[in-house]
Amino acid sequence: MSERREADKYARPVRVRRFVGIDLATEPKRTGVVVVVLNGKRATASLPGEGFIADDRGLVDVVDRATVVGLDSPLGWPDDFVSAVTAHRLSARWPTFEHRSTDKIRESLRHRTTDLFVRSLDLGSTPLSVSSDLIGVVAMRAAWLQSAWAQKWGQLEPRDGSGRLIETYPAAALRAWGLLARRGVRYKGGGVGEQRETQRDERARIMREIEEQTSFWLRVPVELREEAVASDHTLDAFICALVALATRAKLTHSAPEESRDAALREGWIHVPKEPLAPLGKLLPVS
Repeated sequence: MSERREADKYARPVRVRRFVGIDLATEPKRTGVVVVVLNGKRATASLPGEGFIADDRGLVDVVDRATVVGLDSPLGWPDDFVSAVTAHRLSARWPTFEHRSTDKIRESLRHRTTDLFVRSLDLGSTPLSVSSDLIGVVAMRAAWLQSAWAQKWGQLEPRDGSGRLIETYPAAALRAWGLLARRGVRYKGGGVGEQRETQRDERARIMREIEEQTSFWLRVPVELREEAVASDHTLDAFICALVALATRAKLTHSAPEESRDAALREGWIHVPKEPLAPLGKLLPVS
C-alpha cells in the first residue's frame, strides 16, 4: 500500500459545512457564485463578498477543504469522442463503432451518458453537447479548475458527484422541482425592453417560490435576492448550491450501476428526484 493510500485509510472524514454554487462561464463577469453555509439545522446563503471577482484565482480561493462545489459545467467529454480524437491524433482509423447506425455514432460522439439520461427524464431540458457546442470552452475552464481545487481538497474529486464536486444543470433542476411550470416563459437570456422585464419578473417569481419552500431552514439576505433577480448567472449559481445540498442528502439521481464507470470519466449531472421543500428536514448533511 502506498504512503498516500495508507494515509487516506486513517484520515478523518471532512465535515462539510459549506456549499459553493458556480454558474461557470468563460468570462468572470458572466460567472455567478453563491455560498451556502450550514449552521446546525439552518443555513445561510450569501454572495462571496465585496470585491470578489470570479476569475480563475477567485474561483480557486473561494473553495476550501470543507467545501462542496455545485458546478454548472460539463466535467468531461463523451468517451467515444475522446477515443475518436485520440485515434485521429495518432493518424489511426477514425473509429466506426461497429453495429451502430450513423445517427447513433454521431450521437455517441456528441453526447455523454449523463446527457442521454437527463434527456430520458423528459423534463424538457436537453444538455448542450460538450464536444460540438460552445459549452466545450466552459468545460476546458472546468477541467483546469478541477486540478486547481484538487490542491485544496488534497485529491482530484470523482466526476460522478460522489465527492466534493457535483455537476449541475440549473434549468433541469428547476423543472424537476416544479419551478418552471410556465412553458414559453424564459428566466435566462439577454432580452431587451419588455422581454427583459419578463425575464426579470420570472426570476423574481422563482426566487419567491424557492424562499417560500426553504424559509424554515434557509436565510436569504436581501442583497442576494436582489442580485438573483437582476442576474440569471447569480440565480443559476444559487440553484447549483441547492442541488449540491440535495446531492449530499441523496435527493438527486445518481448514476445507475451500468453507467458508473462512464460517469467517473465523463461526469454526471445531478438532477433532483424529490421536491425542494423536504431538503431542510435532512440537514445537516456531511
